[in-house]
Amino acid sequence: MSNLYIHKPLTPFRRAIARFSLSETAKYAKLTLGLWIGFAIPSYFGYPEAAVSLAGSTMLTLALGSSISAARSYFYKRVVSNVVAMPLGTLLIWFTAPHLWLGAFLLPLVIFAIVRIKPSLFQMTSVTVPMTLVLYTGEHMPLLEQRLIGVVLGMLLGFIIQQVACPPDHGYWANSLVNDGNQQATEVMSLLASGALDKREIRPLTAKLRASSTNLKQANTLLKADLEQAWVSPHLNRNRVRLPLFGCYHEVFDSLVNFLETMDTFHDQFVALDARWKAAFLAGLGRLVSAHLELAKVADLRMERPGLEMAPLKMEDLGPLIEDLPVSSVFTSVYLGHLTGYGILLCRLSELHCER
Repeated sequence: MSNLYIHKPLTPFRRAIARFSLSETAKYAKLTLGLWIGFAIPSYFGYPEAAVSLAGSTMLTLALGSSISAARSYFYKRVVSNVVAMPLGTLLIWFTAPHLWLGAFLLPLVIFAIVRIKPSLFQMTSVTVPMTLVLYTGEHMPLLEQRLIGVVLGMLLGFIIQQVACPPDHGYWANSLVNDGNQQATEVMSLLASGALDKREIRPLTAKLRASSTNLKQANTLLKADLEQAWVSPHLNRNRVRLPLFGCYHEVFDSLVNFLETMDTFHDQFVALDARWKAAFLAGLGRLVSAHLELAKVADLRMERPGLEMAPLKMEDLGPLIEDLPVSSVFTSVYLGHLTGYGILLCRLSELHCER
């Protein structure tokens, strides 16, 4: 697959759709659609007794599957759980009739022995419900049929709705978080490099960056999982080649969170460092922040701009920065380590951006 990323800013309409797909309103809309369609289909074909079960299963898929991959996983596990537990449980009740107490005694032993063979295929909440239902339904085949039809078709319908009707655009979310994280990171590191960062500001600024980093990791994971589906929505495929970038930006933000936590914890020790060493350290940090600002601009897809003609930071550029910072104590070693880690990750980002 080509690594080229064709950058074309989203139109206002497509941007609005992407934002909507990630909203709570979109979840409510899909749940409502699931109820309407799930109830209407069996009613239209003359099976009103299955309408509630089918609509309920459809809504369960949408409620518990927050992404395409999550909906598919829940669909598989719940269907397998019911297809195994309902028929086998019913057979067991038949064989032990009219002694219901004997069926109730053997039921969990038999079902859980099967589940234990391959537990990853089953959803425990979806196993226990049909187990208790067969104690109530007994030999009533129509109830068994309604349950299986409602679960299988309802879960499939919910999965289809999640995949077709405005699936969550995790790529758009990841791009937004990259922009937010870059803005937060460059602002706080610029203040630090200029010596204008007040100790009281470190914790709240760190908390914001940590939130962006955590959410970016989640968005990247969800996008990666959704892209593994057999059929992928075009808006998800659009950001496939940016997965390595999202992962690297998460590492950068995570590294800077650790950097800032160290600065908060050992702020007094940093202030007490040799003035010349500290000045060289802040100058080197300023050089890295300048490179980060260039990368942040090219990472922002909200407007069209030319790509990087050359990497703003290369590994050989880090040598002079480190050479001017001799290690004379534990704290100089710690701060030099953070600076070096930040620089290495920016070099990796430079490479990824230049590949595109």
